[in-house]
Amino acid sequence: MGIFVLFWIIELVYQFYLFDRPFRFYKKSEKGKTDYSSERPPLSVIVYAQNDAENLIQFMPRILNQDYPQFEVIVVNDDSTDDSKDILASLETQYDNLYHTYVPEGSRNLSHKKLALTLGVKAAQYDIVVFTNANCCPSGNQWLATIARNFVTGTDIVLGYTAMARKKRERLSFWYCSYDKLLFTLRYLSFALIGRPFMGESSNLAYRKALFFENKGFSKYLHLHYGDDDLFINEIANRENTRVELSEAAQMTASYDDNYEAWKELKLQYDFTSKYLHTAAKAIFGLGKVCDYAFNLLFIFLLVWGILYNWLLVIVALVPALSIFTVKAVIYRRAAKILHSPRLFFALPLFSFLQPWVNLYFNIIGSASRKKNFTWR
Repeated sequence: MGIFVLFWIIELVYQFYLFDRPFRFYKKSEKGKTDYSSERPPLSVIVYAQNDAENLIQFMPRILNQDYPQFEVIVVNDDSTDDSKDILASLETQYDNLYHTYVPEGSRNLSHKKLALTLGVKAAQYDIVVFTNANCCPSGNQWLATIARNFVTGTDIVLGYTAMARKKRERLSFWYCSYDKLLFTLRYLSFALIGRPFMGESSNLAYRKALFFENKGFSKYLHLHYGDDDLFINEIANRENTRVELSEAAQMTASYDDNYEAWKELKLQYDFTSKYLHTAAKAIFGLGKVCDYAFNLLFIFLLVWGILYNWLLVIVALVPALSIFTVKAVIYRRAAKILHSPRLFFALPLFSFLQPWVNLYFNIIGSASRKKNFTWR
């Protein structure tokens, strides 16, 4: 019981100190208590595209028609085999600030995405580069303006948020994917908000171009297919130079053919690259995982023991379990509301219990397929 209560206290600290921080930050910003810049520096938007012909038709006008005084959009076409090239050529005749380049065919033993982004950064003519993907759509025409307002003196990096687009008829798996992705997002946003930034997502991310060259680009992780956002930000971000932007105007929505497969791929990708992160977050999240497993196992043990021998133990076990679930549900739903993710309700107890075991499953299958993550295989 003593160990059970100890893990209960640790879980509460996690929830209130870390996971509720983005909501509190959002409310503070909404009340005008956060300082922003009134300047609008010129921006270079770099869009990564790979066989995204339909997405380019649907989403590029939303990016190109941003209400912003001076910006360029550079689309890097990564060896697409669809009509992307023709679509981009057509769009270039309509928009003077649109340019596109491509990853050379036959580039082997290299991360294509890292090479594509490097080409984009080198082609950018402005000091601040904003990154997204061709399957991402801004919520409105204030995306760039909202990102840019964070570049106050001393700020070099701005971390944004991207949600998964809902389809008309979603499977149950989508609700779990949204639940898991939101918690994943809360982890890195919360750490950034306490002054310990360790990653971002390339679908909604901005930083000064000088940082890219000072860090020699992605040279430290050229042997990995991934890491262009999390590992790179881990290298260049610190307490003073990083800010978070969570307002609705700055949010992006990513559309996938299959949300579950996309979530699965991203989960395996970030699980693999997390081993290369240099941050206290690894130890803290590791402790969090241990607490999740231990709390669930002790709860089941006390429940069974109480049913068999002493019903008082059932009540004693249920009180902390129900209280921690209530706290998790409130914090999750508050975050889901501001980040436009499914708020859920009845599924939360099941998802909360299942998540540690789902993570364990992905850790196992990820370990069995590590070789595919290296460019030299």
